[in-house]
Amino acid sequence: MSLLIILITASYFIVCFVSYSFLFKVRNLIGYHLGMNLAMSSSGVMGIAIGTILGFTFPEFYTEITIVTTVIAMIIGALFGALVDYQTLLSGISSGLMAGIMGPMIGVVADLGLITFSTVLVYFTFGLLCFSIRS
Repeated sequence: MSLLIILITASYFIVCFVSYSFLFKVRNLIGYHLGMNLAMSSSGVMGIAIGTILGFTFPEFYTEITIVTTVIAMIIGALFGALVDYQTLLSGISSGLMAGIMGPMIGVVADLGLITFSTVLVYFTFGLLCFSIRS
C-alpha cells in the first residue's frame, strides 16, 4: 500500500512537471483569462489531491501535512501563474492556499475510492489545461 501511495504521489508531480514544461514553451499564446484558469486550476487540483493522499496516509500528522500541502500548492500556483503576469501569480498563490488547507481535511475521512477519484481528476485537469492552448 505504501509503495502505491508513493507512486501515485510521484505521478502527480510528473504530470504537473510535464504540463508546466509544455505550457512554458507556449507561454506567449496564453492570455490573461486562460492564465488565471491555469494558475487556479493547477494549484487547486494539486493541493486537494496531495492533501487528500497525504491526509489519508498519515492522519496522525495532520498539522504537518496541512503545512506541507499548503506550501506545495502555493508554489505550484506561483509557477503556473508566473507564466503570464503578477496578477495570475497572486491568484495561483491564493488558490493554492485554500486548496492546501482543504485537501488534508478531505484526506482524513477519505477512502480508496476518493483517492482514485482525485487521481483521475489530476490527470484530467492537467490534460485539459494543456489541450486548452490554441496554436
